[in-house]
Amino acid sequence: MLPLTAGANYWQGQSLTEPWQQYLAQSAKLLQLDLAVLATEQQGRALTAASKHKQFGLTAIGNAIEAEAVLSFQTPSGGWSKRTDMRIARQAGQQLGAEPDYVPTFDNDATSTQLHWLADFYPRAAPSQQQRIVQAIERGVALILLAQYPNGGFPQSYPLRGGYHDAITLNDNALYQLMQLLWQVAYDKRFAMLADSTKADSAAAFYRAVDWLLANQVAVNGKRTVWGAQHHPLSGEPVAARKFEQVALVSSESAKLLQLLLRHAADYPGVAQSLADAASWLRQKQIKDKDRYRDAEGRLSLIDRPGSVIWSRFYGISSGLPVFFDRDGKTYSDVSQLSLERQRGYGWYQSVASEFLAEYDKTQS
Repeated sequence: MLPLTAGANYWQGQSLTEPWQQYLAQSAKLLQLDLAVLATEQQGRALTAASKHKQFGLTAIGNAIEAEAVLSFQTPSGGWSKRTDMRIARQAGQQLGAEPDYVPTFDNDATSTQLHWLADFYPRAAPSQQQRIVQAIERGVALILLAQYPNGGFPQSYPLRGGYHDAITLNDNALYQLMQLLWQVAYDKRFAMLADSTKADSAAAFYRAVDWLLANQVAVNGKRTVWGAQHHPLSGEPVAARKFEQVALVSSESAKLLQLLLRHAADYPGVAQSLADAASWLRQKQIKDKDRYRDAEGRLSLIDRPGSVIWSRFYGISSGLPVFFDRDGKTYSDVSQLSLERQRGYGWYQSVASEFLAEYDKTQS
């Protein structure tokens, strides 16, 4: 076997085919490229920290200076990091991201956000900057295309970092963001400046991801449901991530992907049945006439609200019931059983699925 990223436990003990071996080798090569560039900039000195920001310090690129700042944080491999302030241009010897394990990543909208910003600003940029924006977008899309697993899924971070980051990740809409971007690169006029080959490759990658979704929609007792928050990159089985993200089906992230399939791939073979099965499951899991309520300290509970419909974020695969997780790794049946920190720190009830069902129903009438 080829050398693997430290901690990449999904790959240990696996007999990998040539495409997977080539994939891992390419990932390791790109990781070394990023590290080598940083080492050259360091010149033996410690790296300067990058400033942290929950988002990126920006909601869009408004001028040429902001465009330069965003461009400066693109990694040599072609992506961007999460939770990093990108309002001021990165200096040589400065970290590429505020969190070293996410350099670069697709988590928390990173990389896809920067590519959208650059494409939106492109018409207002000077010709010299336009040329560099196109080059940056091409590099970013190339990284995403390289990141796609041979089976069509995507890891949370690429180059691979090991552990749960290597799982095919729906959580926090990582897969949705990538598939949406691929569709837009292929067909949206905002990306018209890109090479035709990039557009064609993006369209092909989008449909490979559709194939992965169709092949890995979780079935329980012979009936297809939705998807897990994370899936094993090889087997496709749902897997855990952090201790408070145990194996479970996800309502909101699945619903966003179903919306994407409904809008852009409804006529693709197998998609219509996938949509119907998932819609049926989501209807069965509705929590009707209830809504979320947080008290002054952040404790979460459900209150009566006639007409309201919500879903648990996570559902047990075999039980089909709402499940909740804490930092102890245990599974709970009631959100009130969680520590206050976890009650505050996660969106345990959500309503995104209602948007998909409303849109889906219109296509059936």
